[in-house]
Amino acid sequence: MSNIVSKTARDYAQLAQRAYTTPPLIGAEASAARAIVEGNAVAFPGTNNVACWLADLDAATVNEPGYGTLHAGYRRAFCSIQGPLSLLPPPDVTVGHSEGAALAILFAAALCQARRPPKEVYAFEPPRVSADGTLAALFAAHGVAVHIYRNGEDVVPLVPRVLHAWQHPAPVIPIGKASLPVPNVEDHFINHVVAAL
Repeated sequence: MSNIVSKTARDYAQLAQRAYTTPPLIGAEASAARAIVEGNAVAFPGTNNVACWLADLDAATVNEPGYGTLHAGYRRAFCSIQGPLSLLPPPDVTVGHSEGAALAILFAAALCQARRPPKEVYAFEPPRVSADGTLAALFAAHGVAVHIYRNGEDVVPLVPRVLHAWQHPAPVIPIGKASLPVPNVEDHFINHVVAAL
């Protein structure tokens, strides 16, 4: 009999929640990118400091071979910890909430490029990272299951909205009941995501 316990989306949402309070193994607490490791998963917290807000607001694009057209702020934030992340054993799962979900997607893409793809990505309430279909094709080519969740009417998975054909690398999975009947930030909080799952 196997001792392996199957994890659910709620388990991974709780891991994303713990990433906010657990000291980072990778990156500095006050930086735009940091990560924790639990078992076979690497998790990234979302926006909770000035550096994160600056990354969120840097919605210019950068063209990266193999990755396509990306959100410049998230790409820069990810690059700041890519070296230390590459020294970890390849995880089976990358996880994040909000800006952290964007970083989880980019880490999974980097693992695919390194021919060490994860099995799954759990992205809770991510902003859009890509302005073309390159990331979606990369994940499909490597058999990575990408789970993108949007709670209620959370506005964050709808941004950025202007200038480019911003998109997610997989269909968005709706969960929960909206706090308000219009796009809002109340539905974005990780504790609401955990409750919805």
